[in-house]
Amino acid sequence: MARRMRLLDPRQRVGGVPHEVLASQLEGKRRVAEAEQAEDAFYAQSAVLQDQILQTVEGMKALRARDRQMAVVDYSLANLRKEQRREYALSDPDALKRETLPDPEDPSFGPSSMLKFPSHGKASAEAKRQSQEDQAAWLEYQVQEKLDRQAQEKAFDKLHDDRAMLASQVRAVCEDNEMQEQRDAKCEEAAENLRLAQAAKELQQAKKAEDDALKQKHIDTVLNSEWIGEMHDAKIGLTGKPMKAEYKRLTLEEEQEIYNSNARQLLDKQAKKNREILEKAEDASKIHCNVAVLGALEEERVRQQQERRMRMVEENKRLAFAKKEADRGERIEYFKYDP
Repeated sequence: MARRMRLLDPRQRVGGVPHEVLASQLEGKRRVAEAEQAEDAFYAQSAVLQDQILQTVEGMKALRARDRQMAVVDYSLANLRKEQRREYALSDPDALKRETLPDPEDPSFGPSSMLKFPSHGKASAEAKRQSQEDQAAWLEYQVQEKLDRQAQEKAFDKLHDDRAMLASQVRAVCEDNEMQEQRDAKCEEAAENLRLAQAAKELQQAKKAEDDALKQKHIDTVLNSEWIGEMHDAKIGLTGKPMKAEYKRLTLEEEQEIYNSNARQLLDKQAKKNREILEKAEDASKIHCNVAVLGALEEERVRQQQERRMRMVEENKRLAFAKKEADRGERIEYFKYDP
């Protein structure tokens, strides 16, 4: 009854798969699609996060570069004007205007090549020492400034390297998490495929066992039937006629009747063949007779034509001779004329 109901249902008969299995497969595909969508959303969110981190790092680098540029410009405007340079006095256009005569009492003037003051030696040694101290202090200030600038650049580079390292670590953690999720998804997919394969295998085995049972039942039915056992040549039904489904072969009487019919057909064919041979012989003799008559008629027609042609030739000769004689007589009469 279950097999009949399955055969009556077109979907089950054509598809061969229960709706529960199809529903589970659809549910599995839906879960896989949702997992893929969630994975894509996570990847998109990770990409947006990485993009934001990189944009923040680039913005910090641009801000640092702008601050350095502004600091350089401010320092140049505050400390690197042409009036503040040490060599500006060598090219000052107003130096001659501000120049005054040397005053021995004024400590701002140095010794002159044209004047010699009493305290020249002592003052020059002290000024030389003071100049050396100032030069050493200036050089020390420059060295310290250079060291501070290098330390600041190293600190900025270290900060940039630390942030780049942090971004790389974040990216590495995201990639590791992504790879782990991919591996987990693949493992789940493989497990689901194995489960589906096992279910399909069990269903196939059950179907095969059912088909084998039906085949064995059909084989047993056919082997045990009277039609295979050839118990009857032609089983007679209730109507008194042979049953079509149980008909096996002819009876001896029917087979002998067929042989007799075949013999009568052979005799009829031989007699018909002999009659055809006789008719062909008669037709051939008639054809020969007709050919002989037609040949004689044709010969007579040719003879008569030749005879008519000979009479025509004789008549033409006679007429020609008569015309020739008439022409000769006319010529004689013509030449015989005497005026």
